[in-house]
Amino acid sequence: MLTKPFPWWNDRHKKLAEETKDFADKNLGRGEEVAWTKEFPMDLVRQVQEKGWFGALIPEDYGGMGLGVTGSTIVAEELSRVCSALCGAYSVTMFGGVEQVLLYGSEEQKKKWLPPVAKGEVTGAICITEPAVGSDAASIETTARREGDEYVINGKKRFITNAGVADMYLVYAKTSDKPEDKAKYAHLSALLVKKGTPGFSVEKINELQGWAGLPNGFLNFDDVRVPAENLIAGEGMGWKILVDGLNFERVTFAAGMLGPIREAIKYAVSYGERRIQFGQPTVNFETNQFRIADMFAGLKTSRLLIYHAANLLDIKAEAMAEAATAKLYTSEVYEKIMSDAIQVMGGDGWTHFYPVESFMRDSKVNQIGAGTSEVMRLVIYRGETRAMAKDLKLPKRKVHERLGVPISTTEQLPAKEASEKGLLEVLAENYCLNPGLFMTWTDMKERLANVADDVLTGLLTSLEQKGLAVLYKDRKGTIQMARASYKGLKEAKPFEYYKWYPEWLSKDYIF
Repeated sequence: MLTKPFPWWNDRHKKLAEETKDFADKNLGRGEEVAWTKEFPMDLVRQVQEKGWFGALIPEDYGGMGLGVTGSTIVAEELSRVCSALCGAYSVTMFGGVEQVLLYGSEEQKKKWLPPVAKGEVTGAICITEPAVGSDAASIETTARREGDEYVINGKKRFITNAGVADMYLVYAKTSDKPEDKAKYAHLSALLVKKGTPGFSVEKINELQGWAGLPNGFLNFDDVRVPAENLIAGEGMGWKILVDGLNFERVTFAAGMLGPIREAIKYAVSYGERRIQFGQPTVNFETNQFRIADMFAGLKTSRLLIYHAANLLDIKAEAMAEAATAKLYTSEVYEKIMSDAIQVMGGDGWTHFYPVESFMRDSKVNQIGAGTSEVMRLVIYRGETRAMAKDLKLPKRKVHERLGVPISTTEQLPAKEASEKGLLEVLAENYCLNPGLFMTWTDMKERLANVADDVLTGLLTSLEQKGLAVLYKDRKGTIQMARASYKGLKEAKPFEYYKWYPEWLSKDYIF
C-alpha cells in the first residue's frame, strides 16, 4: 500500500481511511471528467456531505464525527485523489469557518454554525487576501464598522476559493485605525457572513492555471450588514484567530497534495512496466528507478510530516513550525514528483489524456496558497530560532592544552577582571577560538567577573574610541556584539600567542 495507517490512529480513523479510499477509487473517472469540463462537481460534494465526512473535524456534540484534525486530514488526502475541486470544497470549508469557530467561537456560535456543516447543508470559504494585500495580512483594508447590533463591512477580497459556491464566509476585516491597536495586532476582527446577505456579491471568477472546476475569485462587500453575534471571540481578536487558523489550514492544504502524488506514482510505475523501449520495459532503466525511488521517499516523508502536525494539533500542542514544514516540504516535493512522473512517461505524460499533466498544472499554486514558500521559511526560521534558542547557543570553546586547537567544553571558563585589559584579553581569546566571529553581549558577560551592563557598555565604548575594538550596534545604537581590532589583538597578547601550525607542516615553510 502507498498509504498505511499511522500507529497513533484509532480504529475509527482507520475505518474512515478505508471508506474514503473506496470512495476515491470509485470516483477517479468522475474527477477526470472535471479536468476536461471544468465544471464544479457538486454531485461529488453532495455525496461526501451525505456520508457525513464534512463533520470529521466537528465534535459529536455538534453533530460531527469527532475525529479531529487527523480525521479531516484523512478525508482531504483521499478526496484529493479524485480532483482538486472536490478536495478544495471540503478543505476550504474546514479552515473557512469550522476550525475557527471550534477554537474561538462561543457555545451559541458552535451550536448555530457547526451542525449545518456536519449535516452537509453548508460549505465555507476563508477571506483574507485582498487586491492590494497578500502575505502582509496585517495590512488588511476591508473595514467592519460597528453600528448598534450590526457590523457594516466594506471592501474587496480576492483569490477566494469556493467563491460563489460557499454558503458561509469567514471574513477578516479592520475594526480599528488606532496606531496602538495596530502595534498590538488588535486592529482586525473575524466575522461570519452568509451567502445572500445584501451588498455581498461575487465580483469576478479567476481563470487559473490549475484547480480545474474549483471557483476562485473576487468578492465585493458594499455596506454589508451582519449581526454582531457573527463576530468571533470579540473585536480585535482577528489576528490571533487568523494566525492560529493558518496552522490548521497549512496541514489540511498539504494533505490535499498527497492524493495526486499517489496517483502520479501509480501512473509512473505502471506506465514504465508497460512501455517497451530498447527491448525492455522502461521501468528497468536505473534513471527511471531513481526517479521513482525519489517519488516514494517524497510521499512517505510528506505524509509523516503532515500527519505528525495533525496529531500535534489534535493533542493541543504547539505545531506552528511543524505545520509550516509540512506545507513547505510537500508543496516543493510535489512539483518535483510531477515533473519526474511526466519524465518517466515521456510524451504521453505531457498529454491531457493522462491525469498527471493536470496534477502538474496544480503544482505552482501549492507553493503560493496557504502561505507562500517564502513565508513558510520565515515562519520556520523565526519560530524555531526562538523555540530552540538554548539548543542553538554556540558551545563554549577553549584551546586544547596539548593540541593547541579550539575544542568544545562544558567547563566553566575562568573569569577575567572587569576592566579594559580583561575585556581585551577575552576578545583576543575569542579570536583564537572563533577568528571570524564577534562575541555577543552574553558571551562577554559570562567571561567577565560580575560585570554590570552599564560597566560593560563603558568598557566597550572606551575600547572602540581607542581603536582596540570593533562594535556591532542595533538601529537604536545599542551595543550588541564586539570583536578585537588588529590593534586590539596586538595590545592584548604578543604575536606568538596567536601562532599555531600542524605537526605535519615542514618548518621550512614557516617564516
